[in-house]
Amino acid sequence: MQDKAIAAIGALQLEKNKGLETVDLYIENMFPGKDYQILLLIFEITKNNGELKCEYKGIDIEKVSSEKEDYRKYAYRKGAARGGDITFTTKLSSPVDKKIKTLKETTFKKLFALEKDFSREVEYFKLIKDGFVEAESLIKTELTELFENFDNEEVVTTGLSFKIIETNNEKFLRDFEIIKSMIIDSGAFAKYTHAGTESKSRLQICSVTGQNEEDIYGFAAPFKYSSPDKPGFISGFFNKKSNWRNYPISSKVALTVELGRKYIQQNLSEYFYGHEYMFVPHPIIKTDINQLKNIINLLKTAFDEEKTAKKEKKKRAEDRIQRLIAKEKNYFNLDILFFKEDKKTRAISINLMIEEILPSRFRKLFIEAPETVNKNELFKNAITIKKELQDIKFSYQIIKNFFSSDFLDVVNKLFLGKKLSDKYVFENIIKLIRENYNEGKSSDNWVEPTMWSVKKAIMLISYLQELKIINYNINYKYMELENTQKKESRFSLNGFNDFVKENSNFLDSDIKVGTFAVGVLVRFLFDIQNANLHNTPFEGKLRGYKLNPELLMNVYTEALDKIQKYQNFYVYMELREVINRYFIVKTNELNQMTNNELSFYFVAGLELGRQFKNKDEVNKQ
Repeated sequence: MQDKAIAAIGALQLEKNKGLETVDLYIENMFPGKDYQILLLIFEITKNNGELKCEYKGIDIEKVSSEKEDYRKYAYRKGAARGGDITFTTKLSSPVDKKIKTLKETTFKKLFALEKDFSREVEYFKLIKDGFVEAESLIKTELTELFENFDNEEVVTTGLSFKIIETNNEKFLRDFEIIKSMIIDSGAFAKYTHAGTESKSRLQICSVTGQNEEDIYGFAAPFKYSSPDKPGFISGFFNKKSNWRNYPISSKVALTVELGRKYIQQNLSEYFYGHEYMFVPHPIIKTDINQLKNIINLLKTAFDEEKTAKKEKKKRAEDRIQRLIAKEKNYFNLDILFFKEDKKTRAISINLMIEEILPSRFRKLFIEAPETVNKNELFKNAITIKKELQDIKFSYQIIKNFFSSDFLDVVNKLFLGKKLSDKYVFENIIKLIRENYNEGKSSDNWVEPTMWSVKKAIMLISYLQELKIINYNINYKYMELENTQKKESRFSLNGFNDFVKENSNFLDSDIKVGTFAVGVLVRFLFDIQNANLHNTPFEGKLRGYKLNPELLMNVYTEALDKIQKYQNFYVYMELREVINRYFIVKTNELNQMTNNELSFYFVAGLELGRQFKNKDEVNKQ
């Protein structure tokens, strides 16, 4: 992650908001990008016989729009996990007793500690505390009743704050100088202080400016990639005072770095197939500010559209943002950070960081390669959803399905063009197929049909081949057999020949064609058994699709024997000729495939086998 890029984005935000006060740059939006509500505890201050008195008047509910910036009046800034937020504005959660206790025992105490500089306003808030304590039981009851009636969305998007009324004038927390001071001080203080330890230095090189700066802060990194409470995580954590060595950021750019971080998290962050990520853009010419503005506007528009689609519960494509980037020219690149954030400490656990990816790579990954793969007729009308035939179209959901535990590792290799081993790919393919097969046999839950999984696996293989991520025999030439039988066969040799030629990237060796053909033969046997016995006892011979060369040979010979017992084999003579040429003669090549790869090619033939029956034979099923 490049601090300079983040600071550049922050500098743009500083310029954009130059009419704001400093405090407004430190105030945070409680739920960025969302519409939410604030519960306002109303306190009215009146004068009676020259004496001021504060009385609790109930609760107001105000809606805060994601499209406006009126959230600043509530003066929210997140505090430490154990010390409460910086001001009285906080996120509401159940039970409310804990929040009430924190406000009474912690927040008021922090504010009263500033009495020397803000004596008049401290006296004002002492009156408010009196009214707060006097009505504490009622406040708890009313907040609890409201909270219990919230829907699921409101439960997680509700804040709490104060509204003060005096002589018909309404005041919010931002209207008080002492509150402003608390926010500004906390913003600077947190950049060099953590849990009572200061990490500062002077006249050191700043990671953003690249120059010696007068004041260097140790906890001003834009993203807290780790918690300083865990010594030894990265260099310097044995001594938290030396943390500035890891992320040396000067006082003069600390605010711009924070503004850049806030902008990225609020506007350039989304989910990619269940994994949260953010983009940090860079113009190719690093000093080109106009290009940076154009890039940010482009990305923000894309992310805004995605958020709107989510809000309106429209059907969305998880990679729509990526495909929009793919249409751009290479005048910028992106750092992609996949992360998990601890909501209490804000420490980010980095799952994956991919740096300096050009739009042309997005174009290859999300437009060009998928379009090539999707053209295969095998994927047309390939699945049935709500009783309607639909095409299978490539998406990264296919990657996730087959590489669920290593999804981000595979994504990293795809973006960087690094190789995946064939062994690893087929291990994951057959693993998913076996899991679905076993679950389908042992439960009544819906399980993706093996046919679908096989076609998606072929699509995956084609996609990886198109990207040159896995190896395949690009020069393989299938020598098709000619139909020499006088009697009409139930096996469509022409259909088989055409399929192999059309899928030569998938069936890229003789032994793969032969293994696939054995699967086709066993499918024919299943259909014969099902027609005569109404079940398929031979299925038990397949051992849950855990095959090896010896077992596969046994499966073939036993399947051949079974078919001959049911009917004369001449009806499948061409299929037997295919197996003789590409399997029996090539048996010594079986060891060139792993057991997982061998098992998959057999299962692929088993699932796709019916399409190689002549029409008359299909009509008999």
